[in-house]
Amino acid sequence: MGIFSDMARTYPLMRGGGVLFILVGLGVLIGGIGGRRWMLPALIAGFALAFIALIALSVTRLIFAGLGSPSLYQWIIMGVGIAVEIMLVNYVVFTITDRESRRYWLWILAAVGAHFLIFTFSHGPLAGLLGVLCLLNAFIGLRLKNVNYRVFWVIDGILTLGIGLWMVLLTYNI
Repeated sequence: MGIFSDMARTYPLMRGGGVLFILVGLGVLIGGIGGRRWMLPALIAGFALAFIALIALSVTRLIFAGLGSPSLYQWIIMGVGIAVEIMLVNYVVFTITDRESRRYWLWILAAVGAHFLIFTFSHGPLAGLLGVLCLLNAFIGLRLKNVNYRVFWVIDGILTLGIGLWMVLLTYNI
């Protein structure tokens, strides 16, 4: 595995982040396929399932099994990433008041993608790669106005789910 062999030990938050990415990515994917009225409920459901899964993994201690504990620095970076996501999403919500517009939903994807870049330092380089890919996807969606914006939600969901799965598998050396 070369470059990936010690990644999970260097970034023990990778497993939990991967689980979160899988379930939230699934919510985004379902929302994109299901249509506009499914987008927010599917996203919330994916996040809620991820939250429950992370609690279960924490209680059973499976979240860091065989990985060691994250450093204080990694916990702080994760907190900064979450705070930045909240600020960016709130900025989009208060700046773009038309909740039905493609611009609104694609900037939401961009805001989330941006916080993955910060996660590079807490969850590892795959989180950063996801951030770059999600930002590119959102910005391409903003430029290609003749393509339904839900296509970019589906792409985002697939990217997030796929990289999340890759992160989890790497933590088990699979």
